[in-house]
Amino acid sequence: MKKSILITGVTSGIGKAIAEELLLDSNIQLFGIGRDRTKIQHLINNNVNFTFINFDLFQIDKVEGLFKEEFNDIKFSGFIHCAGIEETLPISLYTPEKVRSIFQINVFSAIELLRFLSKKKHSLDGASFILMSSVMGELGQAGKVGYCSSKAALLGVVKSLALELSKRVIRVNAVLPGIVNTPLTEKLFEQLDEENVRKIKSMHPIGIGEVSDVVGILMYLLSDKSKWVTGQNFKIDGGYSIQ
Repeated sequence: MKKSILITGVTSGIGKAIAEELLLDSNIQLFGIGRDRTKIQHLINNNVNFTFINFDLFQIDKVEGLFKEEFNDIKFSGFIHCAGIEETLPISLYTPEKVRSIFQINVFSAIELLRFLSKKKHSLDGASFILMSSVMGELGQAGKVGYCSSKAALLGVVKSLALELSKRVIRVNAVLPGIVNTPLTEKLFEQLDEENVRKIKSMHPIGIGEVSDVVGILMYLLSDKSKWVTGQNFKIDGGYSIQ
């Protein structure tokens, strides 16, 4: 029997990388949520086990309809929330609206998706749910009040939900990458001067990561090898957090 797995943020970065890895397994039926199908058209065209859903996670009020229309008869065994946004601003320029927009994607959409995924109708006992947080959710960084607080909030979601869903043996964990080469990182570096970019890179003793460096822990957490692991935060950061 095929395992059904749902990934958000599937069109780029870590979401795209884990999708490509999972699609190597013919026993996995993959569902990916994103906004620009052109970025992964090759996956859509070449994999009968891949279903792409064009959906804007800002539209939280439409998540219920998403499950009714796209996932009505599907029970997921895995979920990875890779969708996320980042913004670097001094606190003096943050407004409630800016903070809310970051939380909308990074936190609120995750909680709303999990609200439906937690139902027996939409998930199997023993499923694995993974939220992509960030090492900055624990350590912080200047100019990232919105981003750091949103990623920290996900850690609370993980611990609480891991206890709540333990009766169904559903594992809930977080992965906390350091700086990884993704389009989001490129956008971040474009906002900074050369000296600050160099400083950020130097904070990672063995260098900033590639998306492939994060795929391994995700595969482990999705697999039965992690069946006794829940409520944990896994830092994958090239040594950033040990300094």
